[in-house]
Amino acid sequence: MIELETSIHDAYSLEVKVGFKSDKIGQQAEFESNTWLFIPNSLDINASTYRKEQFYSDVKSKIRFITPTYLLKEIVDNGAVPLNNLKSALNDVLTDDKSDSDLLMEYEFQLKMFMAIFRSALRDHITFTKKCITTEDFEEQCIEFVAIVDNISIQFRAIRELIDNIEEENEIRNFYEFADEYLSYAIIHQIFNFLERLSVEQYKSVYQHFVGLISREKEYMRKQNYLDIIKGDKENNQKVVYRHAMLDKYIESDLVLTSNKRRDEDGVIAQQIYYSLAAGLSMIFATVIAFSFQQKYGNFTMPLFVALVISYMLKDRIKELMRYYFIGKIGGKYYDNKTNISVKEQKIGWIREAIDFIAEDKVPEEVLNIRDRSALLEIENKIHNEKILLYRKKVHLDNKKVIKESTYAFDGINDIMHFNLTRFSQRMNNPYIAVYTLDDETGEPEQVLADKIYYLNFITQIKYDGKVDYKRFRVVCKRTGIEAIEALA
Repeated sequence: MIELETSIHDAYSLEVKVGFKSDKIGQQAEFESNTWLFIPNSLDINASTYRKEQFYSDVKSKIRFITPTYLLKEIVDNGAVPLNNLKSALNDVLTDDKSDSDLLMEYEFQLKMFMAIFRSALRDHITFTKKCITTEDFEEQCIEFVAIVDNISIQFRAIRELIDNIEEENEIRNFYEFADEYLSYAIIHQIFNFLERLSVEQYKSVYQHFVGLISREKEYMRKQNYLDIIKGDKENNQKVVYRHAMLDKYIESDLVLTSNKRRDEDGVIAQQIYYSLAAGLSMIFATVIAFSFQQKYGNFTMPLFVALVISYMLKDRIKELMRYYFIGKIGGKYYDNKTNISVKEQKIGWIREAIDFIAEDKVPEEVLNIRDRSALLEIENKIHNEKILLYRKKVHLDNKKVIKESTYAFDGINDIMHFNLTRFSQRMNNPYIAVYTLDDETGEPEQVLADKIYYLNFITQIKYDGKVDYKRFRVVCKRTGIEAIEALA
């Protein structure tokens, strides 16, 4: 199946995360998605002003495994697969007399996976706890939550005793301390985010439990000389933010797949074949004209000379017209780029993608029905048509190879795309428009600044295993950036 999530990455960037999951264990799977982007005509975004190269430069993609799913308590209890995998890998490294680099890499991999699984499980558990806010056992849920996190910290940090006798700056010790620091960072960061969303009464009821957990982590960080936020210390806090970002990337690095994007060979070959056909047809026309006039008027005559000049002129125009015709015919069949995805130098699949501006009559009827323009917008559209950008993507994933390359069963990949809308904002009006109303108290005219917003409508068609589903969302933006993302039914 395919899951689609959207969020605001920064002021001008939209993040779209598409999860491709396959339940066909040990089999190959293919997914397909088509996204129609409806762009207001006033933004002047069209095939002439916004080329394919510009689109792909505005899009930054990252392909990564979907983090294996575990309940928070399952990380160190109830089978404790992540903890046991880590202990086993560490034991192999510590008992190795040959300094095998593969064993060290596996130990580092298991540390990263432990932390990635912990981060994901922590986030999921917080989401579950939020749903219990209005229930009677909310405080009990929070107490249990804190106890589970404490237990994970204790069990993970018990491993430190096994490496205490290893000298400073040794890779075994360094890898562990990176993960240990990240553990504290993840706990504190997620707990603060959770507390921020509680009401005053809810906050008071669970304050002591969560603040106690945060205090214990901060004290531990101080003892280990880990960097932490200090109020008023700008330079220190800059270093903390930078270090946390680096740790995030480090922990995620073994989930991120190696990708190699290049022009799609099938599309390039087909394009060149059609271009050759266009050149051949135009040459046939020119040759027929030349032979006909030569046969009728003979060699080295003025009519033949004129015919050759005209046929040469028309030949080039016919070639260009045929090229445009063939481009239109192959546009929806082939792709612009193909990205091979691999892990440990083993290819496990590929992603093909293409973008094209299309006319409204090329959009499926069901998509236009989902677009559901308002009466006012429909009238405007008759005067100035919305521009429609179609983004096509096809994914092939070999589950058998994925399973073979890891101690964890990965059930799919996330394709995370950051779409920068800066070019879209260049033709937008001023972000605020002065409008007037009457003051409620005095009845005098009063100026009010209203936001001048634009809507970018996205409709995604998802195909997998013979099933078709649709997702629709709308980006609300203005000249100063993205205001909101609205999921629409």
